[in-house]
Amino acid sequence: MRRMNRILAAAAVAAGGLAGCDSTVGLDPTRPTFTRLLVPGACEVSDDLQMIDISVMMLDGTTALLPDDRLQREFQPVSELLSHEDFAFARTADSTLDVPEVGIALGENSGMQQGVDLRTLSLQFEYSGGEERQQDRRLVVLLMDHSGSLIGEDPFTQMINTANATDREDQRIAFFQQLVNNLPREYLVSLVSFKGSFVNITEQFSTPQPNRENIADGIGELQFDEGGLTPLADALDQSLTRIIDSEGNRDLNPVVILFTDGVESGDTSATNLQAVTERYASRAGGPVPVIVMQLQPPIPTDGSPGFTRGRNPDLVNLACRTGGEYLFIEAPAEFTESQNLQSIVRNRIVGTWRLRTETTMNRAAFPPDNYFLSTELTVTLGGRSRSQALSRGSSGRDFDDTRLWFNKQ
Repeated sequence: MRRMNRILAAAAVAAGGLAGCDSTVGLDPTRPTFTRLLVPGACEVSDDLQMIDISVMMLDGTTALLPDDRLQREFQPVSELLSHEDFAFARTADSTLDVPEVGIALGENSGMQQGVDLRTLSLQFEYSGGEERQQDRRLVVLLMDHSGSLIGEDPFTQMINTANATDREDQRIAFFQQLVNNLPREYLVSLVSFKGSFVNITEQFSTPQPNRENIADGIGELQFDEGGLTPLADALDQSLTRIIDSEGNRDLNPVVILFTDGVESGDTSATNLQAVTERYASRAGGPVPVIVMQLQPPIPTDGSPGFTRGRNPDLVNLACRTGGEYLFIEAPAEFTESQNLQSIVRNRIVGTWRLRTETTMNRAAFPPDNYFLSTELTVTLGGRSRSQALSRGSSGRDFDDTRLWFNKQ
């Protein structure tokens, strides 16, 4: 029915059947176009993975298209032009498994590969904080891991082995300084860091402020004095209590960007991550979305055991339960070399399109495991089709894995 309405509307425009319609409006060159498709990640909707929500961004250059945007040569907003029927899945070009299904699931622990069918069900844009809060001033809380694992410090012996350092060249610092400088000027920003048993909430950097230069200076200071354990849950808890829900900030629309290398050994606070996740998700003033950026520890070159590697299901749950996003950073070079990461994070602060999708991963043939899902997603919008391959990639770079990841229990 929606497609028929589009066809009839287009025919009416072509025939001049819309009284008073200015045919030059759709040719306005100041309007955006559709240039790129990005898929930041996905969240499970059901525990058995029968339903998933895929996060989708359609970009004009580096800026994501929102529901009310009107494209060049189009008379309707994006929300009227686009439906789940405009998305299609196909097997990736580098797929080595000969199956009829449009997706391939790889068991992370079992190594088993199987075909997966995918079917789109619905599409909606999910504003961070809810559509009704979009007129409220935005607060971005940068919650930055400052623990010893960033420089390769053993959390128990305090000995430093640079072969284990997760970001020895401080590439995260350059990324977040650039991010802050590129945020809209009307946003307020707060900077909080955490290490050892200490959550650093200061008047100079943590007070929500429009002063980008000051926040960038505060981020720059985090390339020094890394040390101790990772009180991640306590940092989330204190940020919600002392900043987001403080009396002077309750009329703001908050989003948290959490950076961590995922090494949360030794949080001595009484709060655990599951409890604080529920606090963020069930907040009386509305959920606070958490955009999690987890940096992968390296494989040590000296034969030492190193830190725990891989995606963290608890951090994925934090992002998905709060309406945020989970971004896995495979190597620190991604912070400075990726063509998409800045665009994803900056636009994700506003929100994302959620593509509700049915899968066949609920079947008994998929036992409990962590699964990488490979497929290619294509969308047609405003007469243009754009695709993204969700695959391991073959460029040889350390950060070329765009597959979707799920934990099936």
